[in-house]
Amino acid sequence: MLLYACAMQANTVVAPETADEAVLQLMMALGRRFRQRQVGDLVDPAQAGLLYALKCHGAMRLGDLADSMKLDASTVSRHVQQLSDRGFLQRDPDPEDARARIIDISPEGLVALKATSDQRKAFVVEALADWSDRDRNNLRTLLSRLTTDLGDNR
Repeated sequence: MLLYACAMQANTVVAPETADEAVLQLMMALGRRFRQRQVGDLVDPAQAGLLYALKCHGAMRLGDLADSMKLDASTVSRHVQQLSDRGFLQRDPDPEDARARIIDISPEGLVALKATSDQRKAFVVEALADWSDRDRNNLRTLLSRLTTDLGDNR
């Protein structure tokens, strides 16, 4: 797939021939921008997803967190340790099993996640600044539909 090879290169724009190619190109461009470290980042972009999962789903055991993110437990464990060391997570004993820990996002973690999210959102806000309200609403509608269709329920 030539589009994949070309779109993976920074600063290369190839007009997609199909909607699915356009979506892949968008995902690669956004992924590249979102993974870049920004001045003032409080959280490594690779770890922000873990904080986001805890914010959305609440406190849980490490294994459940790994399952919810569809990641290996050893990867999540490493991120949990690093985020805990920075005060972004709380680890409390599991009331049902004293050997296990319940992991939750701390108030400091919420602040760090918001700062990271705000920085990444600024890219999108800037890109859409010249779009009409109608175009932004159409984009919102179509992306919401695509997000639903790509969801974990399928």
